[in-house]
Amino acid sequence: MKYFLSFVSLSYLLIFSLEAHAQLSVNFQTNASVTGTKITLADVAIIQPPGYEADQIGKLPVGIAPSPGTTKELSSASIITYLRYRPELTKVDWQGSETILVQCLSNRVSQDQIKQIITDYLKENSAKLPKTEIRFTSTRSPDDLTFPSGKMSWKVTPSNPEIMGSSSFSISFSVNGKTTGTCVVHGKLEALADVVTAEITLQKGDLITKDNISLKQQNLDGLHKPFQSIEQLIGMQVARTINAGRAIEQKFIVSPPIIKDGDLVKIIARKGELQITTEGVAKAEGRLGETIRVKNTNSNNLIYTRVDGPGIVSVEF
Repeated sequence: MKYFLSFVSLSYLLIFSLEAHAQLSVNFQTNASVTGTKITLADVAIIQPPGYEADQIGKLPVGIAPSPGTTKELSSASIITYLRYRPELTKVDWQGSETILVQCLSNRVSQDQIKQIITDYLKENSAKLPKTEIRFTSTRSPDDLTFPSGKMSWKVTPSNPEIMGSSSFSISFSVNGKTTGTCVVHGKLEALADVVTAEITLQKGDLITKDNISLKQQNLDGLHKPFQSIEQLIGMQVARTINAGRAIEQKFIVSPPIIKDGDLVKIIARKGELQITTEGVAKAEGRLGETIRVKNTNSNNLIYTRVDGPGIVSVEF
């Protein structure tokens, strides 16, 4: 029994000794890829047999990685020369390719992807935008962008915090939570909708008819309360000149006068609950709520009255 145990112990010692002194081989590969800023021995070669010692020498740096998306060629002879004074590598068996083409993996963002990022941003923020078709047309966009490999994220910032009126969008890119670059996309942001447009140049005082207006799609940006229904405008009066092709905004339009200069009107004179009516002649045109002068036909006096309705004015006394 004693001799048997000694034999077993000796066998284990021999096996352990053989493993401990097994020669490491480093087999250089023809092609390799990296994601960081440095190239290690394990990146460009297969190290055998696997184990702690192989792991440790595999971590040794052998060069600087190329820029993301690019390649560089390394010489295996140069790597061996660079590592020749490392004591743990004195008995390594160097094998494999004479040169290694190293590629740095990357994230590539194309121009189309950049445009899609802005489109997605506008959709996500639709609550802040007019309820109509929103279109962004790029006028100046960067070329394809290259970033280090990893999980990408981005943040879009419009030039105008209100979004509408923005002439550019800034996109900040991050990889694995770290900001790696920014680009700016210039362009035109439009909110397109059908608005009432002047078919001909309309002068102050003209009445709106179905023949001098039409619905056309225009950009709402820069317009203030444009009309979007033809029916709303029929019979209304132009307050200032509107050039042909221009969208008609509320500030360009007034209600037509309901009393014209020279019209015979009923004058209602009020004082508290007392009310007296008489007749008069309007000396100016007037719209609902406006103040106009009226000549009292009984006294021939000119008085200032308020327009209350067609042919009706009132005055307090």
